[in-house]
Amino acid sequence: MHQGSAVSGMSVPELVRFVSRGSPMALSQVERVRAEPAAVHPGVRTEVVPVRTTGDRYPGEPSKVEGRGAFTKEVDAAPPAGTVFAAFLRRDDVRDALVHPGGLALDELPAGTRIGTSAVRRRCRCSPCPVLGASDGRM
Repeated sequence: MHQGSAVSGMSVPELVRFVSRGSPMALSQVERVRAEPAAVHPGVRTEVVPVRTTGDRYPGEPSKVEGRGAFTKEVDAAPPAGTVFAAFLRRDDVRDALVHPGGLALDELPAGTRIGTSAVRRRCRCSPCPVLGASDGRM
């Protein structure tokens, strides 16, 4: 939130709720912005409302869960009537990253190395072994 982004004449709430998936990655993203309302409007309290989604509960391949919205529909349905969607995070760098215990880059891996992924877009580029679950569990 930036001072110039407030709607003219809008009252400042005493409490700002952040509705988010309850995954460690989503909660860390919420924490990145949680202090901003109080920095602009001292005295504003904040609260995080974690929501567990269908995608979070499903142990299998996410693409097989109820189509689109498996990780968002419960978040979208969670806010009570009168809620205002006031901000969205800027998109971070979405490029893939290789995490290797020895620090090797992708082009340094020996031929035939298996790469774990569950993303369909990565499967078409290599022959991975499937790895499912939230990012903290995959690491």
